[in-house]
Amino acid sequence: MPLAPPPPGPSPDLHHAVNRLENLLDALSHPEEGCPWDLKQTYQTISEDILEEAYELREALASGGRDEIEEEAGDLLFILFFLGRLLTKGGLGLGIKEAADRAVDKMVSRHPHVFADAERLHSAGEVLTRWHQIKRAEKKERGVLDSVPLALPALARCHRLGSKAGKAGFDWENASQVREKLDEELRELDQEIAKGNPRENREKLEWELGDALAALANLSRHLGLSPEKALDAHNRRFIRRFSQMEAELKSRGKDFPDYGPSELEELWRKAKSR
Repeated sequence: MPLAPPPPGPSPDLHHAVNRLENLLDALSHPEEGCPWDLKQTYQTISEDILEEAYELREALASGGRDEIEEEAGDLLFILFFLGRLLTKGGLGLGIKEAADRAVDKMVSRHPHVFADAERLHSAGEVLTRWHQIKRAEKKERGVLDSVPLALPALARCHRLGSKAGKAGFDWENASQVREKLDEELRELDQEIAKGNPRENREKLEWELGDALAALANLSRHLGLSPEKALDAHNRRFIRRFSQMEAELKSRGKDFPDYGPSELEELWRKAKSR
């Protein structure tokens, strides 16, 4: 016999909306009548789902469409509440309540300029500086870079590592110095490329390419830009222009192999100009 669905929406308030979500999870997690996929999950198995939902929400936020943002934010919220259930079931003695309490207590301790008799701060930069000072004091037994998650994409992690090291006092003075460092790293990469036989010096090529990418990530930081956002914007432009080229070729009854490099370059320039 089917289980009763959660009360119908839309909810009149947040309390009702959370209750609907909890009722949904009750049904999906029912030991006899629930969903076989949900019943099979553990807090370890859904880690990739959490990451995927976060990226889908990030993409929706970039597009700015209300419906898409609402849908993807809901998916992430659901998976986090589901995680709370799985953590409770996993015997760790914690769930959504404990995580929420921990978050509130941490945020209060990290905002003494709001909740305590501390010096008032007047800019976002001052707040971040104070935040990291408090965080280092709380986690003084850990290294400066230990809090940067291993699971971050490599480019974002490089950016964060540079930021952490910079706040500790290990950094270039300005963007011009980082730009010079990028030139240095590119020269070293060129030297390895010039040796030829990339299969034989693959490890050294990878090393030098990594150094060049790291210099770019640090340059973006000194310019006040996110390398992830910059590369994502590039990817979107590339997809749009490449799709325009595909459409142009299709209208001619042709495909990419039908044209030489110079003709394809001309099509690319045409797509860029639109």
